[in-house]
Amino acid sequence: MSTRDSPWNRWSRFAYLLQVVAVGALALAWAAIGIGLYSDRGADPRFELEAGGRFEANLAVYWPFLLVISPLLAVTGMFGLLPYRFAPGGTVVGGVVASLFAQWVGTELYLSDYKRELPGRLETSFGAACFAVAVAFTAAFLHLYSNRSGRTRVASIRGGAGLAVAILVSAWVTIPPLIAGSGTQSGVLAGFVTDPHCGRKVSDWTDEGRATVYKGDATTQSYPPKDMPDIRFGVVVTLRNGMGSVETTPPTAVSFRDELPFRSGPPATELLLSRPNTGNGFAFTRIRDPKCETGSNRVVSATYIYDDYGRTNTPQIRGTVSRSE
Repeated sequence: MSTRDSPWNRWSRFAYLLQVVAVGALALAWAAIGIGLYSDRGADPRFELEAGGRFEANLAVYWPFLLVISPLLAVTGMFGLLPYRFAPGGTVVGGVVASLFAQWVGTELYLSDYKRELPGRLETSFGAACFAVAVAFTAAFLHLYSNRSGRTRVASIRGGAGLAVAILVSAWVTIPPLIAGSGTQSGVLAGFVTDPHCGRKVSDWTDEGRATVYKGDATTQSYPPKDMPDIRFGVVVTLRNGMGSVETTPPTAVSFRDELPFRSGPPATELLLSRPNTGNGFAFTRIRDPKCETGSNRVVSATYIYDDYGRTNTPQIRGTVSRSE
């Protein structure tokens, strides 16, 4: 076998060097996500996660990252270091997975409020994953065409067609979020999430520097149901400088006559005002399921819910409120 046809000729050695670089970029993409997720939380108490919010974040993001994504990237990275021409495929798969997971984390925007460092880390992960995929494809191309034997050349034609398809699919997954950044709806996952950015930040619900008022009507509901007619209320929810208050017409015990701090989700499409020692136990006022202006993240209407959790039943008031101009 001639030196030129040796698997370890100069092009093959260069291809393997690219494999190592690609795996390093994949490790950077993984590390950027982890550093962002485990960075210090912000100082703003409005974005502090309650127990239910922490459980949802663990279920949707943290546990999958630790138990699924990290082991998968470790396996694909080790596979990508093997000295074989098909090994770069492992790094390509890892880069696509890292980009998709970073996109998924980006749709959970309450985490971006809670972890202020997270959006920048996700953008780093997008870039590193895209770079890892591009370098791995370059290594795969060199492996395919570095050997000049006729048999390998015929096989390389078929391999090149598959490589072209893989490049197009990977580019579709990894490039759009890289261009748009973590704060913009983009990427393949955006099509599966209905208006994911509507109401996902507190600033979508409020007007800076002045009070924001939501008005509407609501009716009572009891669990278990009682043999009595529903009572209809007028509801006014006022948000101002990180505080909130609720008034009903006619006045009822559910009114929050004092301004109380409110919190954002999760779910991130919800604002929560809580008051302990209300009625039989504790009360929550929530405005959730927002509807936004076309082409904007500005909330114009939402569902209003009041829950008073007691020992025997759960009185609830539910309705729709709209933003007053």
